Amino acid sequence: MNWKRIPAVAVALSMSLTGLAIAQPAQAANSYITQYCKDNMSRLTNSGSATDQPMWCRVQAGPAAAHGYTGPADGYPGVNTWMGVQRYLTARKFYSGPIDGIPGTNTYKGIQRVAQEGGYEGPVDGIPGPNTWRGFDKAIRIQWFGL
Repeated sequence: MNWKRIPAVAVALSMSLTGLAIAQPAQAANSYITQYCKDNMSRLTNSGSATDQPMWCRVQAGPAAAHGYTGPADGYPGVNTWMGVQRYLTARKFYSGPIDGIPGTNTYKGIQRVAQEGGYEGPVDGIPGPNTWRGFDKAIRIQWFGL
């Protein structure tokens, strides 16, 4: 994996993946996008997995970066990624718990609420399954990247 740091602003101006121009939020300027994420940001997966790296690339470069995450968009969520997600969910009024970077039932309920915007029709019970993750990824792709 190439860990070369590439400013998100430069990527926003010039990145084209599989023929699609991927717009990066202006707030992502403090983050950088790894080569892996550059190469896979527009790859649509249907894994419905909590460990889907392209989904996490989008989350890190989009809503997490817009809400305080300054680490790399590398597809591996850690405490700081989760803090960015919790801030994003708080701003959307989908979460009111602590911004501690530790996902729990209420963080997952917020993710399920976002997932509803991506077609998720299951319960908002704080127990994410494959349909939650597919809906969450779809909502992120639409809201942040126009995919």
